[in-house]
Amino acid sequence: MRSAQFDSREAEARWAAGKVAAARTRRPPLTTALARAALAAISGDVELHAAATLMLLAGLRPGEVQRLRVLDWTPGREPRLTIRSDRRERTIRIAPSAASVLDALLEGENAELGEPLLLGLEHWVVHRLFRDAMQQAGLDVDVLDLRRAAMAAALEGGTPMQHMESYFGMSKTETRKDLVPVRDGYDVRIAAALEAEFAS
Repeated sequence: MRSAQFDSREAEARWAAGKVAAARTRRPPLTTALARAALAAISGDVELHAAATLMLLAGLRPGEVQRLRVLDWTPGREPRLTIRSDRRERTIRIAPSAASVLDALLEGENAELGEPLLLGLEHWVVHRLFRDAMQQAGLDVDVLDLRRAAMAAALEGGTPMQHMESYFGMSKTETRKDLVPVRDGYDVRIAAALEAEFAS
């Protein structure tokens, strides 16, 4: 079994303090160059880089990244992730670069199916580590900017709103909403658009 490499209790306390101090503002979408620079700045931290890659190249929320289990990852020629939440579950094909990052993360690991895909990366840990890394790199990027950038890129590529809702798990309400079924394969186009925008 794998083990986390840092104290999550200390990280949780630091995250809570930072959250109280932070003012929420609406930010414009990241430019492609800035998004790529943010990923490059954290390439030395394997798990944080994997988390950020999933937010940018698959549009996941930090909480969704935290809930991923090893069994949710299906590698292969058509790599897929199953994202689970209290309200819904969706399975999407993801960009090849994101798949490569996950393959590298798990290579040689004796990972059990029920354990977290990214060990120790609770959402507050991701926020704190990403914020610290961006400050050190001199980049004005928030972890939440990554999902927004993915959604903006998909929209600019002409993705129908129905497909956006299915791929990114969007909902206008807080209650459970079953996603409208879409034709199988819709996610391939979105995954390809995110790959072209942020990885190619």
